[in-house]
Amino acid sequence: MAAVLLARGGSDGGEKSGGGSELPHKVLPNGRERNRAGGTPRSRPKPYGAAWSVFEDHNALIRNGPARRQQTLDELKTLGADTLRVEVKWNEVAPSPTRSSRPPFDAADPGAYRGFAPYDDLFRRAGRMGFRVIADLAPDAPRWATAGGRGYAATANLDPSAAEFGKFAAAVAKRYSGGYQGLPRVGWFSIWNEPNHILFLKPLERAPDIYRAMVNAALPAIRANAGPGVKVLIGETAPAGRAGRSIGPREFIQRFLAGSGRLDVDGWAHHPYGPATSVPAGRDIVNLLAIRRLGIYLDRGARAGALPAHLPIYSTEFGMQSNPPDPTVTTTLAQQAEQLNEKEELSYDYPRLRSYSQYLLYDDPQRPGPRDVAWAGFQTGLRFGQGPPKPAWNAYRLPIVVHARGRGVHIWGRVRPGSGRRAAQLQVLRLGRWQDAGRPVTTNEAGFFTANRRIVAPYRFSVAGIGVSRVANPI
Repeated sequence: MAAVLLARGGSDGGEKSGGGSELPHKVLPNGRERNRAGGTPRSRPKPYGAAWSVFEDHNALIRNGPARRQQTLDELKTLGADTLRVEVKWNEVAPSPTRSSRPPFDAADPGAYRGFAPYDDLFRRAGRMGFRVIADLAPDAPRWATAGGRGYAATANLDPSAAEFGKFAAAVAKRYSGGYQGLPRVGWFSIWNEPNHILFLKPLERAPDIYRAMVNAALPAIRANAGPGVKVLIGETAPAGRAGRSIGPREFIQRFLAGSGRLDVDGWAHHPYGPATSVPAGRDIVNLLAIRRLGIYLDRGARAGALPAHLPIYSTEFGMQSNPPDPTVTTTLAQQAEQLNEKEELSYDYPRLRSYSQYLLYDDPQRPGPRDVAWAGFQTGLRFGQGPPKPAWNAYRLPIVVHARGRGVHIWGRVRPGSGRRAAQLQVLRLGRWQDAGRPVTTNEAGFFTANRRIVAPYRFSVAGIGVSRVANPI
């Protein structure tokens, strides 16, 4: 059970499932979403969502050293990602994290923590390369900061001290304020990871109250130390409720906001994993198919005076499991690529959703042990472990979805790498040959484009200097 010490949804020992109606912590989708009815397409629809491309891979960017760090950043730039979600794990930077008694140190002093070096290096490199950084003040809590020093291994994150967490938040915010020992400024912060899941806050029945106390301690600490203009997200919620394991987003938000007063925050972060083709009836779930539910819940909080009106939503963690390598799921490599594109189009269709996220560049490795242990990590990466890219690699870089509509097709796509307006040449497969399908289309500033064509057939697109997208069949 030692792996639970670094409890995290994915690389650090979180839960997952291969699909079906049961939805544990992160059920990764199987199947594919079929055609959705839509209105008359527009060539440049505005407003639109998912402009930010958020990427997270803690092992590659933090744990595996500077060479892998730079290699990963270079690849993310090639892929077109523009934002890094980086979990500043409290127990990875704090002194004596496995001790039950608190070590003597000034917890609000950025210089009193032992483990900031890889974060310092990453933030310097990311700043030079133009990445936006969201620094997530993340679990696990050090053992000494939990109730009675008892939060360790299977009991990790047992009622963390809000006061100690507020000091940690102050230290991180000050360190990356732009005014501390030449380190770069981080302009975005987020508070905790999946507070509605038992891996990250215990006891689960008290998680909304515990999280409210943590936010109330961390939010003013970040505002006071990070410098003017800092943006702060809260939530980072898991997608669904499951008895004894997680509280659904609707219930959690309602209980979290009860009696909180108004929270001066800039957005709600969410992890919209879940079934690809349906929203299970009667479930408290916010997967991407049901993402607008989250806006409803947040608006209720705003009307009650607990949140700013029209609070933006940020998808900060999302991915699609694939088989291979994981034999416990049914999503093929081709389906993973298709579904990533279809879910990004869905995100684009909701202007309130400001980002689309990808969890992992590299698959988690198979672990020794029985089947449920061997594949307990996440195989949501765009690459097979340390090996070759999956089809999803190119699908992420140049996403495309084709909808059959009437006697023609409506095409949605994105040129992720680059900036400003970009040109893409659509191509159609006719009589076994690829042909240009009209004149090149021009993207908007975020790289998105839509187009209508009269021929119902497979399409792809090419971009000079970048490459050719996957082939998308009409759906």
